[in-house]
Amino acid sequence: MIVALIILLPLLGVVAWAFFRFTPIHADRGKVLRFNRWSLAVALLLAVAWSVRTYLVMTPSVDSGWWPVISVLGALIIVPLVLALAAILRNFVLYR
Repeated sequence: MIVALIILLPLLGVVAWAFFRFTPIHADRGKVLRFNRWSLAVALLLAVAWSVRTYLVMTPSVDSGWWPVISVLGALIIVPLVLALAAILRNFVLYR
């Protein structure tokens, strides 16, 4: 668990930095800002959905004490993945 946190926390920081740092310069700033907000909202909503799903599945089991850990680790995977996919979509498909 500690190794996963040591790897995933800096990964989240790097992906978030790259997502906001490397926005297309030539595209309409308002549209890019709206896309960035929607991408961040989708990433956070998926992380919350993962946490709720993990809570509902793990609460009745004997491993119920581990659902917060699994939720955090899942969120630390989901958010950078969604932001990276959104950055690829934004930079190479939508705003070439």
